[in-house]
Amino acid sequence: MTTFDVKFLDGHIIVGINKFEYIVDTGSPVSFGRATTICINGKSFPIFDGGLHGITADSISTLSGLQVDGLIGMNILANFDIQFTRKQITFSNSPLFQTDKAITVPIVAAVMGIPIILLSIAQKNRRIFFDTGAKLSYLSDDLLVGNSIGEVDDFYPSIGAYKTKVYKIDVAINGKVEPLIFGSLPSSLRILLQLGQTEGIIGTELLTKYYVTLSNLNKTLILEPLDEEESFD
Repeated sequence: MTTFDVKFLDGHIIVGINKFEYIVDTGSPVSFGRATTICINGKSFPIFDGGLHGITADSISTLSGLQVDGLIGMNILANFDIQFTRKQITFSNSPLFQTDKAITVPIVAAVMGIPIILLSIAQKNRRIFFDTGAKLSYLSDDLLVGNSIGEVDDFYPSIGAYKTKVYKIDVAINGKVEPLIFGSLPSSLRILLQLGQTEGIIGTELLTKYYVTLSNLNKTLILEPLDEEESFD
């Protein structure tokens, strides 16, 4: 088991490993960066300069406005159970145990390694991507009910920066209703939901309300409520 310090910057989780800083992105099937290898828990993973669509550390830094050395995706993350807390990330080679307060959300599938969970929205369980690379969550437009509460700037590596209207939508988690902020995906990105037969993407806002353990070994997402003063915000 290995624990690293993290920074939570503009909705992105940044971990420092061997003097390099990486975005932790469960929404990316691949990893890339300026280093040649990433070593975690005695395991060594080779990485390359570029990811999908020719994305590099420089282009991610430009789009995000953050100075990072690369991105750690699911080709590495899937080898561990991973616990996210306010200031740290822990990688374990064996299953991490949950506490009595924990809520278990099933991981029902994965597409290119990206986990899909079930969340109750509009009184029905929906297949949703769990994406720690997404500072903003998204839903299919038919679930974005009510009036928009504003616009948010976001980006996607293959299309660059864009603006999207956002909505506050209730999500039921273990019987508790959590109002979360969701945007509408640009039309060119909606095929991403279709590929996974999903209806949305849940991003890092979830980590502002819960300690989150991604149990790749037991195929569950474990949520433990944060005290208000322990929030990432």
